[in-house]
Amino acid sequence: MWTWLSRMFRSSSAAERAEAEGRIEDAARLYVDHGDRAEAVRVYLRAAETARTLEDRRAYYTRAYGLGRTDDLRDAARKGLAMVTLAEAEAAAPRSDEDRRRLQESAEDLERLGAWRDAGRAYALLEDREAVVRVLTLAGDVDALERVTGTRDEADRKGLRRRGALEGFDALWRSGDRVKALRDLGAWVAANSDDHEARGAYDARSATVLREGRCELDVDGQRVLVVGRFPVSLGREADVVLRGASVSRRHCTLEVADGAFVLRDGGSRAGTTLAGVPIAAPLRLAAESLVGLGSDLALRVHAGADATQLTLEVERGMDRGRRITLVARRYALPIGSMRFEAEGPVVSPAAPVSLNGQKVAVEFTLVRGDRVEVPGHTLTVL
Repeated sequence: MWTWLSRMFRSSSAAERAEAEGRIEDAARLYVDHGDRAEAVRVYLRAAETARTLEDRRAYYTRAYGLGRTDDLRDAARKGLAMVTLAEAEAAAPRSDEDRRRLQESAEDLERLGAWRDAGRAYALLEDREAVVRVLTLAGDVDALERVTGTRDEADRKGLRRRGALEGFDALWRSGDRVKALRDLGAWVAANSDDHEARGAYDARSATVLREGRCELDVDGQRVLVVGRFPVSLGREADVVLRGASVSRRHCTLEVADGAFVLRDGGSRAGTTLAGVPIAAPLRLAAESLVGLGSDLALRVHAGADATQLTLEVERGMDRGRRITLVARRYALPIGSMRFEAEGPVVSPAAPVSLNGQKVAVEFTLVRGDRVEVPGHTLTVL
């Protein structure tokens, strides 16, 4: 065991020395031997950025792509390869069908990866005017659009800016960056109060944002209300709505204090009980307990060892079987994990997912109506 650990440590140290000395191939090989392919990819990507010739850059990016095991790493290498192909085409215009095919693939990669201005340069070399207009619109580059379209009239300029605002908003929204999408479109609406279509789009999408610190999910057919903001009230007209003849409007509250979930009665008419005993002061919840809201509603409590997650299940009452999960930090999902921010629940996918049919590999903000899929699992926001 110690021999193996010692060998691994020496391999890691040797890789760092080789990298510092500029021995790229040795460093990458040693990182792979150490079991750290991501570091080997990083070495190749960094070497490609500083390589003196396009040939060397392509070689390093190709090696990085071959070693990459995550979409983020492979996309970084693929973008680098696309930029090399673009630089080669700008140095010598593509002549053969194979040259044009490679440049077309590079343009599409750059567009997919959000490098819209670079994609526009590639499409321009291919003389694909429609594609150039499309990507420059997404980039919001009105000056470049003017040069491509010959637009000079102020009304036409405004039309181009409007198109860029709406199409950019749609692209950001579909990618999961709902915060930036709304911020950018909101700026356009604020400056163009007569654009009722844009205002309607902004209002409709804003209405789906989950800023209340909670969201109702269907995870593989199981419905659960997830709450990530404290304190949280329970009752007929509370943060978590629970029905029952003896349930008050804001019957009780749950909060996180000193590393535990704490239950507090909210001055309810019928009282709150813990394990059948009425509570008169705030009480810490045990790992397994039964909370009563009046006489006709009981919640079975399942808590972890620390105050990070707590699940309530309605054991007796009108909503029997309903599940509510309270999370202090992150909520584990089959697709990754979720945390609550001011602008809504943010998902960190463990691997690329399908968000409403579009592939997404980075963090994204959930909104009502979203459907997230990976092989074997489906999450829907209700």
